[in-house]
Amino acid sequence: MANALGQMPNAPLIYVLAQARFTHVPRMDKRWEDFHEKVFESYPKAETERIEQIAFKDSQPSIGDSIQRWHLTNESRTTGIILDAGMLIFHTTDYKKSGVFLTELQGILEAFIPILPEKGMSVTRLGLRYVDLLLQEGELMVDKQVIETLRLPQLPDLGIAQRMEQMMTYQTPVNGKMVIRHRQSTASDVLPADIFPNKLEPAPRLKRERLENTVAGLLDYDHFIEQEQSFDIDSIIAGFRKLHNISSVAFKATTTEEAFTEWTKE
Repeated sequence: MANALGQMPNAPLIYVLAQARFTHVPRMDKRWEDFHEKVFESYPKAETERIEQIAFKDSQPSIGDSIQRWHLTNESRTTGIILDAGMLIFHTTDYKKSGVFLTELQGILEAFIPILPEKGMSVTRLGLRYVDLLLQEGELMVDKQVIETLRLPQLPDLGIAQRMEQMMTYQTPVNGKMVIRHRQSTASDVLPADIFPNKLEPAPRLKRERLENTVAGLLDYDHFIEQEQSFDIDSIIAGFRKLHNISSVAFKATTTEEAFTEWTKE
């Protein structure tokens, strides 16, 4: 249990992602190596990925422009950076606490700024995402780990419930939006397809043996601010702190005291 993410010994957290979108950077294919050199000591592994975009015309698919993307990871492949001409992501399956995470992110941004054009750069979106995997804890079923609003309706006349998906969107006090995705399933299909696999080693919780015929759950908190601002490190980190604070409130507001008791056990 000591390998769980976050500050709780048995925390459900399996993945954290911070994203900054910015105005298009020309010739990133030439610039990224200078950036990698600056962060090489912490993130020595590099992998290139090309994503083909599909466009539709008259209902017929065709290949559009491709996106060149670079993945940089640490030696253990538990923490990494994803970079393209309009986006930087810092993500981890080895989350300690928000202060450590944001300090590492700040160092990455400090190494990133020198490779950018001197004028015309601005940030258009900041996003922070926390993904929790809920598993049965002893006798405590997944349904009892979330508040009543999120519980799987039991309708015996219809048979045995196998899957439920919910999505809630909130306008948050920091002028942002939060999308909370909640999923329960008896099959092994609860993880969000848009971020798994992500080229990182999976969190220890994902390797935990799941009891047969039990429900697994997902709580996915996606909090973001979409507004243009200068590429200023202090402002960016302050923005992420605001996103984190509300995300933390959301986690506590959607889970139960019984779950916290189990997650804080050694």
